[in-house]
Amino acid sequence: MKISKIILLILVSIFFGCGSLGGFDIRTFDTKKKNIECAIDSFYSKYPEYRMPDKWKTYDFWDSAGYGFLDTRMFYFNSSPEEMYYVSFLKFPDSNSTSIAIRSVFDGKRWVNEDNTSRHEKYRIENRFDSEIVSKLEKYSNSNAIRGN
Repeated sequence: MKISKIILLILVSIFFGCGSLGGFDIRTFDTKKKNIECAIDSFYSKYPEYRMPDKWKTYDFWDSAGYGFLDTRMFYFNSSPEEMYYVSFLKFPDSNSTSIAIRSVFDGKRWVNEDNTSRHEKYRIENRFDSEIVSKLEKYSNSNAIRGN
């Protein structure tokens, strides 16, 4: 059992470039993390279809792959293209703002990070995230998000 976890960790590390997840553009909200966490809870309550479906739970191996230290959320999209975003909170010294970023995208077959995404796909993913997730989090947290690198 331990050996299979070690092998999985090695494969994930190789796949994500020696363990670095990188990330898509950062969204920084002008509010505290607690407010964004509450906004995400409200979002999931109002839109439960964005929660990870049971059929994809086997692909949520991030904790066992060594990324359990990250504070993350998953956002699932059932409309075409069906996919799921692995999103993490970023830690910055300013506690009056909160930053999040997509770390990886699951397309139903494999996880793909930004480095392995075409410019066209990155544009589509970033815009989908903004229109379907970030805009609602802004509303529920009564804050604004700025998109940056």
